[in-house]
Amino acid sequence: MRSLLFCVLCLPLLAHAAPTTPPADGKNLPLRTRLDKEAIRAAIAELPPENEAAPGRSETGALSGTAYEKFSKDFAGARLPDCLHAEGLKNQPTFFLGGVLALPFIAVAKVRGVCR
Repeated sequence: MRSLLFCVLCLPLLAHAAPTTPPADGKNLPLRTRLDKEAIRAAIAELPPENEAAPGRSETGALSGTAYEKFSKDFAGARLPDCLHAEGLKNQPTFFLGGVLALPFIAVAKVRGVCR
């Protein structure tokens, strides 16, 4: 009875076992067996040179913005937020408190004038 149970439990292992003979065509072989030194050298030779810039990309000024964008960002940041909205406490430190525990800081922010 134990041997029959052992055989039944081993069937899934045999079903998922790898085939012992490789396939006839080279396309279905694993990558490790398809790669050899000549294939690697050919792939490296086909790569574009690294010193050429990619077409359509500008490497200069990627992080810089125009003066108008900077002014717009500064102007939006200078506006006082409404006390009861999401950014109401962005200028008021609430220390480690958040959510309902930060409610008293809304009144403190209003008194300090960091929100409207």
